[in-house]
Amino acid sequence: MNLVRQMFKNTRLTILLVAGLLVLLTVGGLLWQTQHQSESFDALIQKMAFDTLKDDPEKQLYFDLKNVEGIRWDPTKLTDMSDADYEQLYLKRNGYLKKLNDYDAAKLSPEDKLTYDILEWNLSAEQKVYKYWELDTNDYLSLSIFPPYFANNYPIRNQADAKNYIVALNGFSDKVAHVIDRIQDRRQKGIVPASEFLKEMLTSYNNLRNTKPEETILYSLYTEKLTELKLDPSEEEKLKKELAQTLTDHVLASYGKLADVIENDLMKQASVSQGIWSQPGGSEYYSAKLKLTTGTDLSPQEMHEIAKRKVEEIVKELRSGASGQAQTTSAARFLTGDELLQALNSSLLDAKPYLSDWFEEELIPDHPVDVRAYSALIASAGGMYIPLSLDGDRSGRFVVPLESPTSEKMVKMLALHEGIPGHHFQFSIQYDQPTIPLIRKITMTHGYVEGWAVYMESLCAEKGMLDRNTVLIRLANLSIATVIDTGIHGLKWTREQANEYLMSVIGTGDDAFIDDVIANPGRKENYAIGSEQFQSLREKAQSELGDRFDIKAFHSVLLRNGNMPFPILEQQVNQYIKSAK
Repeated sequence: MNLVRQMFKNTRLTILLVAGLLVLLTVGGLLWQTQHQSESFDALIQKMAFDTLKDDPEKQLYFDLKNVEGIRWDPTKLTDMSDADYEQLYLKRNGYLKKLNDYDAAKLSPEDKLTYDILEWNLSAEQKVYKYWELDTNDYLSLSIFPPYFANNYPIRNQADAKNYIVALNGFSDKVAHVIDRIQDRRQKGIVPASEFLKEMLTSYNNLRNTKPEETILYSLYTEKLTELKLDPSEEEKLKKELAQTLTDHVLASYGKLADVIENDLMKQASVSQGIWSQPGGSEYYSAKLKLTTGTDLSPQEMHEIAKRKVEEIVKELRSGASGQAQTTSAARFLTGDELLQALNSSLLDAKPYLSDWFEEELIPDHPVDVRAYSALIASAGGMYIPLSLDGDRSGRFVVPLESPTSEKMVKMLALHEGIPGHHFQFSIQYDQPTIPLIRKITMTHGYVEGWAVYMESLCAEKGMLDRNTVLIRLANLSIATVIDTGIHGLKWTREQANEYLMSVIGTGDDAFIDDVIANPGRKENYAIGSEQFQSLREKAQSELGDRFDIKAFHSVLLRNGNMPFPILEQQVNQYIKSAK
């Protein structure tokens, strides 16, 4: 009997031990699974960032990633632009999208879930664009703006850097050769950019071809940095001569080769006055590109209607005060040269006293932004913002051609758009946030970035910092361009239809304006649709919260997690509205 009791007691103990062990294993397994998934997600997004950057020296230079573990910048190399490079990127991104879809996103932390949502949205949108990557013209554009970006971002800290700068530029001819190979391959398939775009690029490349090496920003900014090193005068002179020769033989000559290909080959096949729809897969590419760059789920038709309504609203408001605007316009003064540079620097300071009215103090960054001149020969584009480095060591820069006459009112608006509280302000906040992973800091939703800067123009007009009519006219131009862009590229408008629309709105046609829209499909939507998205989110929050609406808290919601697609940003705003009620 005692033996039976003992056996029963031991059996019960064994059952309890086994049950306990199973509980521990289950809990431990769930804990391990959660930790493993979290660690794996962190590892995945880190690998995504590294793969995006590791073979792209110019992107590494753009973000100044010298202090990021696992990424080694080669100061003697430029970014490869071969077909193989593009195909590898497509395959890698497709692989990452599949890996993301394997995760149970609901089990991720709120921070990781936000990252997951942003990456999944962007990768899905990117893959649709990459299906038609042969229609993309970013190669041409990136080469046209290469000089100011490279010259501004390349560090000349010592003599070794000064030599490596020249070695890297020696590789520019190989870089361009890859682009020309791809251009010719596409031409043989019947894929050629519009004549209007090629003329724009031809002007830019010919201007560079005919520029003296000493007059380029690649030379002038280099010599400026070289002087600060205080090298032996003979060594300094030797480096300058080597650079001038490299610019002549490899850089300017390559721009000349590009110009020849455009003039002698591409222009013969280029379409005239036709949208991107006329290219094979053009309509699908256009829709996919608009989704990706604006960061919205809107179709070209929906953007068309939104922009049309915006134009009607603005025109109505402008006409109600047309006489005052006429007086303001007639009194406009235009600035160039040093006077323009001084006015831009002065305007950058104007918004600072108002920042505490719009933003929570802990969010306001303190990173300088410099205004620098560059030759208008570099590209047809006007001023450009070059972001600060990720670690903030390199200041943000607004580079601008000083030869182009700019009205005083437009000078102030440009400074606020590019600097504070526009691009520089937004990027500074994004880079300062320790909770934003690297992959999100190097990912850009253009509609958010440009939309924020245009939204800030309207905010500055509300405070009287900018002339409201000047802001409205600019927004009208962006909205009109969006109507015509979606009309020509999405709805297959003819040039005549585009001019008819212009006549109905402003009373005259404008072929140069239409040329620019045909040349650059999908460019203006980032500004017009992006700013409209921000304005709509603000109106929604104000409408639902009433007196509880706090513009500082609202702007923190918009900015603290960096740029992102608008459907995801709207979720963030909805959470803010719910918590503030």
